[in-house]
Formats: sequence, C-alpha cells, structure tokens
Amino acid sequence: MTEVLFPLRARCRTCRKALGAAGAPVWKGMYDSATCAGMVTPSTSAAHPVTPRQCKTMRDGKWVFKRRYRSAEEIPERIASDPSTSMYWCEHCGHLHVGRTLVELPRAESRRLRSRADIADVLTKARGKATLRQVGTGAGVRPIRVREWENPKVDSPSLDVLFSLLRVYRLDLAAVFGQAPGRASKALASV
Repeated sequence: MTEVLFPLRARCRTCRKALGAAGAPVWKGMYDSATCAGMVTPSTSAAHPVTPRQCKTMRDGKWVFKRRYRSAEEIPERIASDPSTSMYWCEHCGHLHVGRTLVELPRAESRRLRSRADIADVLTKARGKATLRQVGTGAGVRPIRVREWENPKVDSPSLDVLFSLLRVYRLDLAAVFGQAPGRASKALASV
C-alpha cells in the first residue's frame, strides 16, 4: 500500500502533530521531525565530513547543501519537466533533492561553407539517390533550378530556390561568428 505524503498528509505519521505549518521541514514526506522519522539529526554544515555527497554540492569552490524540497509539488515546473532531472529522497536529511543526469542528445553534423562549390557539394550529397525531378517537385521548383544550385559554375541562382531546397533536405543555414568582435570592420579597413 502506498503511503500518503505531504501535502496530502496533514499530520505526522508518528506523533500526529501538524505537518509543514509555516514552511516547517517535513522529513520523508510523512514526519515532522528527524526523531519521528527514526533518523539521526542531520549535520548543520555542508563542509562537515559526515554530510554525504547526496546532500551537498560544490558551488564556487565551497560545499553547500542542495535545495531541500518537502514534496515533489514544490519543485519548480521548469526543473521537474527537464528530462535530465531526477528526484530522490536523501537518507541524510530526509528531504527531496534534485539531481541531474546528462542526457545524450543526438548531435547535429555541421560543415563550414566558404564557397559556392561547398554549397553545391552539400546540396548534391543531400539529394542522394533522388532524381532532380523528385526534388524539384518536393521543393515546388523546376528541376533545372535544382541543377543550377548543384553546379558551382552557374552565376547567380535564385536564393528562393536555395531555401526551398534546404527545407526539402531538412538542412538549416547558420552563420558562425568569429571569436574576435569586429573582424569584418578590421578586414575592410586593411583593404
């Protein structure tokens, strides 16, 4: 049988006193004191060697206590909804803590495009085994316009066609800014 926890539980499971009145701590979601919960009184210093790692974290080179929550409802929605968040009951202080687990998200491939030939190469590889007619139909353009972007010698193909092709190929166009601000103005000043 599942135990009813704070805030649904209004009284301590052991002594029947009110739980969580005026922000008072609640141990393990059911008790009003460490004694009622059958626990040793937790340490008062995060730097104390007795304090376990599950109850403290390193911030700015100093050990500090992790944020203590009396119930899962007290955890902010933006933290609770994050897939890398895990909640656990601390055996030292009897409160809920939030832990983080790094989630491996698929990493997008990227490539720097520095010339018209680079763009043509990417578009040709993105087309794969599809025909020019298939891609043109999907992009809503004539097949010859697709071929213009795949041939780096064509002078000025339409940018509208490029963005249609990027949409069909599910590619994103991004700009990478250099590390030094104002690179363009310095480069232009030297010309």
